[in-house]
Amino acid sequence: LDGCAVSGATVIETPVGDLPVDGALREEILQLKPGAFTVMEQGVDEKEHSGEMQYPYIAKVIKDANKNRPIPVLPIMCGSITTAKEAEYGKLLAPIVARRDVLCVISTDFCHWGRRFSYQPQPPPSSSSSMQIFEYIQSMDEEGMRHISMQEPGAFAKYLKETRNTICGRHAIQTWLNAVHCNNPDREILDIEFVKYAQSSPAMSLQDSSVSYASATARTRP
Repeated sequence: LDGCAVSGATVIETPVGDLPVDGALREEILQLKPGAFTVMEQGVDEKEHSGEMQYPYIAKVIKDANKNRPIPVLPIMCGSITTAKEAEYGKLLAPIVARRDVLCVISTDFCHWGRRFSYQPQPPPSSSSSMQIFEYIQSMDEEGMRHISMQEPGAFAKYLKETRNTICGRHAIQTWLNAVHCNNPDREILDIEFVKYAQSSPAMSLQDSSVSYASATARTRP
């Protein structure tokens, strides 16, 4: 996908409750710039797993909050787009991202390390001889987290180019960072805090593989 696509669904079903899809917002986004956004086909929408991982949690949070009215959602898929397109889409979405009644949830893993991912960077010879591979992965991921927290899309893009870290949602992160960057001068100043980090397994040798996970919150400053 060389662009961004919105969900064409009307309802997203989860085991803990259904989520209505915001059709009005979908139409608004489709009109931001004719042809910039497309609508996912149902088969693509159903196979897209990064959002699928989030929907039950979103539904549970809404349920636990005892909201009297349903809160609609709108999935947006970011394709494998260039840095220039990330900036373009971020600028288009910036006014929507800045709204007080809009919450953005970005779904991504962090480093995919191992032969099956064709990505196996190792501690450089100059580093401590006691550094294990999984520790090196964590240090590399933490560097990426710091760049995200800076809210400078150019800095995160440079980090990705230098490390080639296999962060699968990097285009979504970059698009959101560009939207936030557009809003910074006038309205939106955020505090970004990474609250949890984990790896599927500690990589000790080139025969191992692992996937990293990180979660963060972004809140507007008072």
